[in-house]
Amino acid sequence: MNTRILNRLQRHLTLSLAIFFTAVLSHSPIYADGEYLIGYMGVAPSKQLAHVLGFINPDGTDEHYPDFGKPDQLSWVFGPQFADGFRIVLTSYEDDNLTKVRAGEVMTRNWTYDLSCGDLTEIAQKDRLSAQIRSQALLPGDQRIIMSAIINREERLFVMDLDGGHQEEITEPGGGFHYAMELNADKTRFACHVTGGKPSFYNPGPYSINVIDLATKKRVLVAGQPNHLYFGPKWSPDNTQLVYMDCQTDIDPNHFRAAVCVGQADGSKHGLVTPPQSHWFGTPFGSNIPEWTPDGKSVTYTRLLPNSERDMSRGGSQICTVNVATGEVTELTTAEAGRWDYRTVYSPDGHKLLFTRVRTGGTRELWMMNPDGSDQHLLTKGYQGKSADFGKWLLAPHRE
Repeated sequence: MNTRILNRLQRHLTLSLAIFFTAVLSHSPIYADGEYLIGYMGVAPSKQLAHVLGFINPDGTDEHYPDFGKPDQLSWVFGPQFADGFRIVLTSYEDDNLTKVRAGEVMTRNWTYDLSCGDLTEIAQKDRLSAQIRSQALLPGDQRIIMSAIINREERLFVMDLDGGHQEEITEPGGGFHYAMELNADKTRFACHVTGGKPSFYNPGPYSINVIDLATKKRVLVAGQPNHLYFGPKWSPDNTQLVYMDCQTDIDPNHFRAAVCVGQADGSKHGLVTPPQSHWFGTPFGSNIPEWTPDGKSVTYTRLLPNSERDMSRGGSQICTVNVATGEVTELTTAEAGRWDYRTVYSPDGHKLLFTRVRTGGTRELWMMNPDGSDQHLLTKGYQGKSADFGKWLLAPHRE
């Protein structure tokens, strides 16, 4: 990987690593009697880059910050949840040094965490591939898992048993850095973005969007061209399209702004659904990825105020949706100078929408609203009010 691509990768890892890091605090198992539970990340005390994992019920009750009982593990990250709703995969980091993490030099460990009782069980230790491996997605039956491994500064993807055995590589050595992967609904294909690597047909630009078939390993190039950084694919509800971002790197090397794009998963066509460089892409708190509305007709759009600056000294952002067919924009939050709304996550039933709100100079807060923008209210400001972000909907285990 040449220096230019490596530097670009490092900038994007800086944005994305906020997604990875969590630290351990407090204690008590997590329970919720409702259908869903919300997980999120907050800022840990005395940790510059680490975060804490928090849990809260959708009605704002029963906020928790679990102690995983592993003091040598400095940071934790959410992985996939099992179909039964009781267990979730977590990955822990033994160091929160950003440079070492970017280089793949920090040792990780992977675990299943029982949300109903707090039990923690280590997985994926057999035939270990590298120091830094991380859970990505569970396959049907929850007996096989997709894991990423950073090997020689490339993030490669493998399918394996939960204990780490019977490994099968999806990517290949020299194939580049693959991340932000998402399985389609039937879990036969996944979308991801890729940077670097050869052969270059699947990455003709800085970052490209690929769809890969799990059974055949065949790839489809959905979007990729010079000076365009395509990033963060998300599947449409009908599995035929992807939403992702397009940042014009020649005019925005810091990756602050992007357009929202929609492309066909078979690679037949793609195009912009918002004006170029109008969506807030590279926040100081990690990449801000759009997603589909539950009906599959629109996608979320974090529209920047015209005078917005990358350091957040001026401007702001509002959450909108844009109809893919007509281009009609619907405002869900208002445009207000000094207020930045972003990072949307719909509940699995489509009835609620999580988002993050921060005011210039303030701390991040996790908010909730109805899909039409009504009933906007604060859920949490995080551990000790130090910030909450990266909301995640989980199935809640039920008490018998």
